[in-house]
Amino acid sequence: MARLLRIALICHFSNPEVRDKLPLSQKTFEYYIRRILNKPKKQVFDFAPWITNLISELEKRNDVEIHIISPHRNLKKNKYSFKYNNMYYHFFRPDNDIIVIKLFRKLFRIKRPKYYYNRYLIKGFVKDIKPDVVNLIGAENPYYSIAGLDIDKLPLLLTCQTVYTNPLWKKFSGEVDQFRWDLELKLHQKIKYFCCSGLMHRDLVLHNNPNAIVFYYTFPKKHLEKINNVIKKYDFVFFAARVTKVKGIEDTIQALALVKKEYSEVTLNIVGNCDINYKKYLDKMIEELNLKDSIEFTDYFPKQSDMHKHIQQAKYAVLPVKLDVISGTINEAMILGLPVITYKTTGTPTLNKYGEAVLICDIDDINSLANNMLRVIKEPELVEKMLTNSKIIVDREFNNADIINRLLNIYNAVNKHYYKNEPIPNELLFNPEEFPNYKNFKGYN
Repeated sequence: MARLLRIALICHFSNPEVRDKLPLSQKTFEYYIRRILNKPKKQVFDFAPWITNLISELEKRNDVEIHIISPHRNLKKNKYSFKYNNMYYHFFRPDNDIIVIKLFRKLFRIKRPKYYYNRYLIKGFVKDIKPDVVNLIGAENPYYSIAGLDIDKLPLLLTCQTVYTNPLWKKFSGEVDQFRWDLELKLHQKIKYFCCSGLMHRDLVLHNNPNAIVFYYTFPKKHLEKINNVIKKYDFVFFAARVTKVKGIEDTIQALALVKKEYSEVTLNIVGNCDINYKKYLDKMIEELNLKDSIEFTDYFPKQSDMHKHIQQAKYAVLPVKLDVISGTINEAMILGLPVITYKTTGTPTLNKYGEAVLICDIDDINSLANNMLRVIKEPELVEKMLTNSKIIVDREFNNADIINRLLNIYNAVNKHYYKNEPIPNELLFNPEEFPNYKNFKGYN
């Protein structure tokens, strides 16, 4: 019997089922530092849900062997491997404690660590696994992605979550971590195979590496439970794992102020993990705009399912993300049956391919954002049309079985192209003609 295709996934994710299988130390060095500095206890929440969704779907397959390599800062051991739900897990403890590193870097002006121990551990896992393909998911997190520099004589596929070497980061976030920028550039120039879900990411990859082979691929979606007859406490909801400027929260608040001039009873719920200092900044903005009685903050829920229940207490979703191809929050809102107002990124126009499913505004156009918020309030027939078209998109485009089949076909194509120089099927490659409503990214011009 032929050996199953063996894949090593190098990524970073979290979910309670897997955490429960790990030998974790609750009182870490960071824990004591936080006590000394009188900082709140670090909250554990599920992040990178798209990777958790991917793993959940891969668990159902018996035609591939998946090994997951991932960091966990609270691991008692340097490394720990186990099998669970048809998946092989290999966790390692990173060689840094984030809060300590930040303190020492500031006090003694120490440069970023090179994560040599992380690289050593990951390289050891890969050597033991002997994979047919290595899939690095995301290049923007250096404590695991830097290991991609050490992987040679194996086909290495990089799945882009976001692309950090993007001039728009400077425009929308105001700061760029040069270390991460340089690392991602090195990885892009080294790696040959890429998975991208949007035209901008594809263009950025090809700008960094003109010889790259780029596949089209999107992450599987979470099977969400839509609650019937839920009581709607809010007009709008903004939600994200991390509430940041790049996610569009400031634009949402400013747009709400314009909406309130015409619709004085409007309400907004902001759901997500928000940095304490940034929360103070937002509170000041809300007070200055006289929105204190219109906005409520809800902390991020440790379990994703709890957050989804809370999201459905709103009538509409405002998710003006500026950099993502298609934010996962947009997909989640559509699956949960909420009309979505968002910004025009490289991916969002494709959501309207079967009819207007989401309302799209130009990035930074606060007036358009506010006008569309008023439209969903005033035009129930528009909302019904959006929900009908949204269901079509969900049924046709969010089919997890098709998404996983495509990914496995990509793995096989990469393996055969690398070792046997077999041609890659055109239907797997990224086709820019499928994005007719969006021009090629011109951010470098």
